[in-house]
Amino acid sequence: MTSSPLGRGVSIQLPPSTSYKGRRILFKYHRLLSGRGRHPPNSLSALQEVIAEGVEAIEFDIHALNGGDYLFVHDETLDRETTGAGSVAACTARDAKLLRLRGSSESPALLSEAVLLLRDVARSMKVQVDLKDQYPLSDEQARSVLRALEPLRANPRLRVVVGCLADWNLRILRRLDSTLLVGLDFAFYLDAAVDEFPRLPTRENVHGYLDDHPLGFRRAMPVRDYLEDRITALCGLVREPAEIYLRKELIAQAMTDGCHPVQIVRRELGDIVVDGWTLNAGDRDADIHLKTLLEAGVDQITTDTAVQLETMISAHAR
Repeated sequence: MTSSPLGRGVSIQLPPSTSYKGRRILFKYHRLLSGRGRHPPNSLSALQEVIAEGVEAIEFDIHALNGGDYLFVHDETLDRETTGAGSVAACTARDAKLLRLRGSSESPALLSEAVLLLRDVARSMKVQVDLKDQYPLSDEQARSVLRALEPLRANPRLRVVVGCLADWNLRILRRLDSTLLVGLDFAFYLDAAVDEFPRLPTRENVHGYLDDHPLGFRRAMPVRDYLEDRITALCGLVREPAEIYLRKELIAQAMTDGCHPVQIVRRELGDIVVDGWTLNAGDRDADIHLKTLLEAGVDQITTDTAVQLETMISAHAR
């Protein structure tokens, strides 16, 4: 038994973590999804499920709306995830609540609504807020983010971590509030050459990585030394991050090239949570990637399918 959001006992049905070779590894419920398929991603119904069933680490995406509040969507436009169209930034909270999530009768979630569900949680939970806005925040915009998160951060049972691919926005937030916990992801600077929508970095370098740094223009050093230098430098993008997020393909490719990125991160940043993202049971080579993450020593796995991953990990442990 564990505690419900308000302290009443409920049985845990969703796995909060797993064990592998004596290590405890958290599942981070990416976009609030469990693998059951009962709720749309980034929805209030999905949030209610993970709160009620003992999950310890959750993640949801937010984009700023016009006139205040934040919408739980991944993209900067409404088209793919909702029945709306156009820029999220041009949409008001009132208009957003008239929309529906794709394939659902549920309206998109607002951060203010999620705060009402989370602020009174009476058990330990980590809440990663993935800030998707990448244009540099003004001081007022950054203060708005901080104000919106105040009720969550005031709950001593919640560990609130703000992640953002735009490291410049993390630095702006930390300049205004040095106590804010932030999570660093340097995929804009160094990444595996994965098939994805156009983004930074823009080129695959001579070592086979997405990286626009001069060290990748030609083979001036062994790939292992190149990776060591780049990862070491990128650990310094944000002062004292609480967590660091590494794409599963980057970890796998680097280890194949003789470099151990998780060990480098821990050497540079000490006792920090290292997250491998995003691994789902239905992914191509999911079992191989899972084994790689487990052997690499990550502390946390970001996933939409924790239920299925727990079954897969149990099979590895036998």
